[in-house]
Amino acid sequence: MQKLLPALVLAILLSSPVSAAIIEGKVYSWETFEPLKNCIVTINTTPVQRYVAVNGSYMFEVEPGVYLLEAYYYGDITLYANETVRITENGTYRIDLLAQPVIEELNASAPEISFELGNGKRESSWPVVPVFIALTVVIAASGYLIIRRKSEKRDDEEELPEDLEELLAIIRRSGGRITQKELKQLTGYSDAKISLMLTDLERRGKIERVKKGRGKIIFLKE
Repeated sequence: MQKLLPALVLAILLSSPVSAAIIEGKVYSWETFEPLKNCIVTINTTPVQRYVAVNGSYMFEVEPGVYLLEAYYYGDITLYANETVRITENGTYRIDLLAQPVIEELNASAPEISFELGNGKRESSWPVVPVFIALTVVIAASGYLIIRRKSEKRDDEEELPEDLEELLAIIRRSGGRITQKELKQLTGYSDAKISLMLTDLERRGKIERVKKGRGKIIFLKE
């Protein structure tokens, strides 16, 4: 029996399942910071694993090593994200990715980087380095701010409807300050219409409403 014990222990150890690390997370949009649906996530294991993240979530099972996570989204614009992950021991690793617009010219001129896999082999990664990613973000953010400012300028320059101009004229004649109740009496409009018109003017940056007691005071911002 004593001679059989070591062999029995060895058999149990050999039959135990090999555990692995879990890499999981979500892919988010750079613009909305919401989960990016229907994107493709890959990891350069051997063979390469691919995951279609329907709701933005993904999960991979890997052995210890260094891996490259990549996420792709093909829509009106192409979005891309990558992250190098070093797995040193078994467990669950949470890695969230922020997908950003791809600028082909930058990617074409970027140097190629190699990553060592868990099995000792090396594979080439997507040719993107942090400085190019940062530049992509700056360019995208600048474009967004320019578009937003142009949109705000168009709103300011947009010709007001006749009823809103009438309301502004009444506020001007009152010295740039009037109560909402007085506006209703002077125009004959209902409470609902006055409220909607004031909300529109407030959105356009023409007035400001301040609550006082049970009523509201309207101030002209021109």
